[in-house]
Amino acid sequence: MDSPRRIAPLQVFLLVMLAVVWGSSFILMKRALRDPMGGEVFSPVQVASLRMTIAGVVLLPFAVVTIRHVRRSDWAWLAVVGICGSGIPAFLFTLAQQHMASSVAGMLNALTPLFTMLVGWVLFGSAFRKHQVAGIVVGLCGTASLVWLRAGDDGTTHGGWALLVVLATLCYGISVNTIQHRLAHLNGLRIAALSMMLAAIPCSVIAWWSHPGAVVLGHPWGWRGLGAVLVLGALGSALANVLFFRLTHSTSALFAASVTYLMPLVAVGWGLLDHEQLGALHLIAGGAILAGVWLIRMPGPQKGE
Repeated sequence: MDSPRRIAPLQVFLLVMLAVVWGSSFILMKRALRDPMGGEVFSPVQVASLRMTIAGVVLLPFAVVTIRHVRRSDWAWLAVVGICGSGIPAFLFTLAQQHMASSVAGMLNALTPLFTMLVGWVLFGSAFRKHQVAGIVVGLCGTASLVWLRAGDDGTTHGGWALLVVLATLCYGISVNTIQHRLAHLNGLRIAALSMMLAAIPCSVIAWWSHPGAVVLGHPWGWRGLGAVLVLGALGSALANVLFFRLTHSTSALFAASVTYLMPLVAVGWGLLDHEQLGALHLIAGGAILAGVWLIRMPGPQKGE
């Protein structure tokens, strides 16, 4: 387990700021994907690839000036961070949010600390505590409930679409641990800029191939959708990743991943403002996930003590 470090007020402020930016990403994806009548604006592939391309362009100047500070051995790990921490989740979330409420996606995203701990234990040999097993069980029970709760009045469930969000949080767990264990000698801006550059290269090819310009010029809501994607790329990916990697570097993997305590509150707030249907059971299931995350982070004796 990560060794404890003193948390400064600035780091707490950055955590809250990150929660607001990332928590708003789910409603922005919804705006880019759908018009007010529920029709498609951009496709999931277009939203994800444009988002990554925009983020890469925003951070490109920082990537260019920082390349000389990177060791040759760092590039493989930066690629892991770019692909698992940004690229793959961007596509998984947009695919999932075609069929589920943005607020539910935000609640499921709270699984990130759970997978951060599991990946750290399995791949990097991090120690774990006995009570954290209970946190895993509680968190997964909340996840299962959200996955299979009714998604609407037609009686359908989120099902496999929600599992895409769960897979995205697993990717986040891999990325966070990679930063903590393999890239700790690089600062947050360098990690964000270079990893995003690596993710943006294939995504820019996909964006060009998907012809988003036709949507902007031909769809009545195309410009609004493009605005949502621009904010997603510049703030939800570029700025948010800089903040997240800075927190990971200056505190710990689990403290940075604790942004998911606050993100669901922001996501649910946006969902309620957008008249999404959320029942008491959805909120209870989301609360169970957060309770599991709290158990995972709760101090206690390590295994074997």
